[in-house]
Amino acid sequence: MIQLSYFEPETAQWQHGDISLIPKIIPADARLWIDLNNATTEEQQKVLQRFSIMPTLVEDFSKERHPPKCEAQTDFTLLVLRGYADEDFSQYTASAQINLLYSRQILISKITSHNASMVEQFKPSIIQNQSINISDWVNNIILLTSSSYLEKLISFEDELSDLEDAMLQRGNDELMALIMRYRSVLRKINRNLAYQKDIFSEALTEQQNPLLRHFGSTELRDYYEKFERSHSMTDMYYDQLSDLVDSYLSTTSHQINERMKVLTIVSTIFIPLTFIAGIYGMNFVNIPELALENGYFIVMAAMAIGGLFGLAWFKFRGWW
Repeated sequence: MIQLSYFEPETAQWQHGDISLIPKIIPADARLWIDLNNATTEEQQKVLQRFSIMPTLVEDFSKERHPPKCEAQTDFTLLVLRGYADEDFSQYTASAQINLLYSRQILISKITSHNASMVEQFKPSIIQNQSINISDWVNNIILLTSSSYLEKLISFEDELSDLEDAMLQRGNDELMALIMRYRSVLRKINRNLAYQKDIFSEALTEQQNPLLRHFGSTELRDYYEKFERSHSMTDMYYDQLSDLVDSYLSTTSHQINERMKVLTIVSTIFIPLTFIAGIYGMNFVNIPELALENGYFIVMAAMAIGGLFGLAWFKFRGWW
């Protein structure tokens, strides 16, 4: 179902209804917001055809999952963004897909997210008897998108600090599994932020960029800096988590080496003793030493001296 809000300039009133509210010719000072969140594919196509949207823009706008991008035709600009919709970075369900088609008078939006409260936040704020600039709506959506990452990244800093302390004091496989989940999530959102950072970076360098139709260089630089900051933070946190993984693996490897050293020392001492015991355990009648009255005590003494000599040698070499 299509949800539509139309600002009638003659009456200075907002009207809410379906596509039948749209006049054939939209006055220059009228404003129109079309919400396609719950619209069927046929309804989406009908709306987009009504405004003569190019097929390439229609295809990109209609996709459920599309990387962030910016593209334009004569009147309309397509802006695709992705917001972070989960509570924290311990899991990654799916990004909030934000598809916008807008001109100076019209905003067509389609926001897909498993987080219902986030979808409500992205809806334009409509004040009765008051018009609004479409660019202000789009500006608010862009800022909400950037803050969906930045706020969680800032709060994650304290959690990361606690995780570092825990790994230093009592690192274990459970903490390692948590770190690996965090790394996976940060790697995924890093790609989204890189796309979105590049969108506004290009807008600052290209004189014919479609975003310049509605935003000044100051606003575009602000968007770029917000996404660039979030992107830098994900890089930094990912590197810190990688360092924790490397430290844990190094510590674990060192502990294994210490255990192997003890086992090696024990084996080196007892292998000769086992060899001697093996010789005198053979079932041959003619073993010369069997006739010695003190043979048992001599062999035991030799074995004890051999073991003590091995320990002394390891100690002398600094291996123990």
